[in-house]
Amino acid sequence: MTKELTKEIREYNREDIACWWLGQMGFVFKLGNKTLYIDAFLTNLDGRNIEPLIKPEEVEADYILGTHDHIDHIDRPAWREIVKHNDRVKFIVPGLFKDSIVEDLGIDPDRVIAANEGDTIVLGDISVSSVASAHEFLDQDEETKQYPYLGYIIEYNNFKIYHSGDTCLYPGLIEKLKKFEKLDIAILPINGRDGTRYRANCIGNLTFQEAVDLAGYIKPEYLIPAHYEMFDFNSEDVNKFTDYLEAKYPSQKYVICKHGKMEAFHRKSSS
Repeated sequence: MTKELTKEIREYNREDIACWWLGQMGFVFKLGNKTLYIDAFLTNLDGRNIEPLIKPEEVEADYILGTHDHIDHIDRPAWREIVKHNDRVKFIVPGLFKDSIVEDLGIDPDRVIAANEGDTIVLGDISVSSVASAHEFLDQDEETKQYPYLGYIIEYNNFKIYHSGDTCLYPGLIEKLKKFEKLDIAILPINGRDGTRYRANCIGNLTFQEAVDLAGYIKPEYLIPAHYEMFDFNSEDVNKFTDYLEAKYPSQKYVICKHGKMEAFHRKSSS
């Protein structure tokens, strides 16, 4: 399947924005002639329910974004393979990890772009703005004041995508997101959290109810749930999400992605 999927991504050239879910918080977006990978988890770890849909050596990306330094988001083993076969791809990561990733990958530092809370990175007709995320806690490095967990707002031709990375709600998050006015897509985790997982060093995220309510506040055009089905110990029933959303916010549109299946979204006019 992997070669067929990379071929589909490569050959997609319509004006609509297209995305493919790779599992967990991993997505591929085709924006014009640019391909962005976000939190692509491509290492075949034991316990996965969904095998990697693309082999690292087959990745054809212009930019790879990682929201934080956990293997299912910044997949260092996969990234090391990717750079062996792609000498033009650039990486966007929280600034705290830039130096270690440059050293790990053995590449020109210019190919790794540091993202920090409140910054906007301009990549031609694409921009990437960073919003701090709270992976259980809103952690912040004492010395640099940088955040280890980020979400990204990707803008392309008047189309706005919010990818939260791993996060829980925290004071100020809603206000930060509302500054971007109307979001077209919000991708949020729904796997939740509990004491059993926390004690096992499996730090958590929004519950499905919290993800629904966050969407109720920021009102994206489409809501996409993620971070479920990959691992039995850290999942959630997506049907609970849809039931709660339809009951509480019946006008909110949503998309339940299927692994490796394309979803297309109409690009709004910039006029």
